[in-house]
Amino acid sequence: MADAISRPLIWVLKGLRAGDTAQAMELALQVGGRVVGKQLSFNKAHVIPNWLLGARVSHLTPTAHSLLRPPWPDLVVATGKRTAPVSLWIKQQSGARARIVQLGRPRMALGQFDLVVTTPQYGLPPGSNIIQVPVPFAKPKAVSEINLLPYQTLWAQLPRPWIVGVLGGHKFPQRLTIVEMAGFGHTLDQMASQRGGSVILLDSPRSPLGAIDIAAKAITTPCWHCQHGSGSNPYQSALALGDAFVVTSDSVSMVTEMLLTNKPTTVFRLPVSSLVPRWSAGSGLGAMLARAGVLHPPRDVDGLMLRLQADGYLLDSSQINAIAPSHDAVVTRIRSLLASPSAS
Repeated sequence: MADAISRPLIWVLKGLRAGDTAQAMELALQVGGRVVGKQLSFNKAHVIPNWLLGARVSHLTPTAHSLLRPPWPDLVVATGKRTAPVSLWIKQQSGARARIVQLGRPRMALGQFDLVVTTPQYGLPPGSNIIQVPVPFAKPKAVSEINLLPYQTLWAQLPRPWIVGVLGGHKFPQRLTIVEMAGFGHTLDQMASQRGGSVILLDSPRSPLGAIDIAAKAITTPCWHCQHGSGSNPYQSALALGDAFVVTSDSVSMVTEMLLTNKPTTVFRLPVSSLVPRWSAGSGLGAMLARAGVLHPPRDVDGLMLRLQADGYLLDSSQINAIAPSHDAVVTRIRSLLASPSAS
């Protein structure tokens, strides 16, 4: 029992999406203990809805199934639809001893999990085992002084503060057109001009070809820009060295990484298609069906950005005092779960 509290065995179920795995791994590391990653792969049965599949591993390949053997963990941390049935199956195999923490939205009955850690974009209903955090578990990667030095030298002639702008791309229902590309550059130009600084302009793998050039043309203040794939990627170095950030609203992961630097972060909101309804399962019939795992509100990234701005995490272009979101309450809650008698 004491070892399960002080050094719990934690399995992180690793799915197909690197971003999901990174979130689960980061949470596990923050909880602390013996963290073991289990790389899962899936067969065609993964398309079966989770509420029909239940606590099973029939949608795993034989190779993945073979990784799930005793000793069973004290804690399972996983993200995404495909891992949720596996998490519950492990709990069964452990004699209900293992604690199960699912990130995001499991797309099955929420009451089956010890804890569901979610963010506002998923619109899940409130519940005693549901905890909502401002942003996902993600953080900037550590960059060594040796790797930072070339960019410190390269940008040394740019006046401070350095305003780092990062362009995303089309991600339905949000749209990035020529109008938004130019508007993004204009926003960066205004910020740098008001603060007597300069712009470091980057794009991402999703950015349309030529988008960064369109944005750069709208910038009259000192500016350095680099197209993704044209050399080493300066993104992590820019997070470490930049003084403030501006990013398009399509990327939750980039917004999260920027916010967790505890530096001023502004989101350039992209227009949203009216073809996608926006609703939340906060109450009523929608909440009941969402708790049962049979109905899920559409992912609302723009709504998440609005919530972050309303809560004071995202700033407008004139603000400079940053507030960093915290995940401490989640880590404390999980450690309490591990310490409870039913976890022994």
